[in-house]
Amino acid sequence: MFETHVDTLYLWIGLGTVSVAVLGVAIGLPTTAPPDATAAAATIDEVTTSPPGSVAHRRLVAEEWAFDGREIRLRNGGGTAAARLIRTAVPARTDRLQTVVDGERPKAVYESPGAFRLDTRQARTANDRWRPAPDRMTVRHVAWGGTDVTIVG
Repeated sequence: MFETHVDTLYLWIGLGTVSVAVLGVAIGLPTTAPPDATAAAATIDEVTTSPPGSVAHRRLVAEEWAFDGREIRLRNGGGTAAARLIRTAVPARTDRLQTVVDGERPKAVYESPGAFRLDTRQARTANDRWRPAPDRMTVRHVAWGGTDVTIVG
């Protein structure tokens, strides 16, 4: 009744092997969810299709982001996500554009509407490399001197 069976050793070896395999899978799983690029793109699209003066904020759960005006890409420990926009927007690549996104009127930041137009055009053509992501993305629809753009920063 209290005999040790030969099968018991194999059972324990098998159980140990399975336990180690399950532990390996659990450790290899990402600890965070992938970022939600679709929600960020929807926020940008909402402001782009709204009248000038519209503004929106969205929290980004990402370590890095890349934005070229047509597509937003977010990356964190859980993976990478990308989403395309309905209409183009302007990335706030310069300090002056970031100041406008933060709420300052373009008239107070730029010497002329032409300088504002030039800065937005150059921002659209700049390199869209990965950059550290802000905790909160701000999107602002601005119209001044014949330039009607949505700026994202």
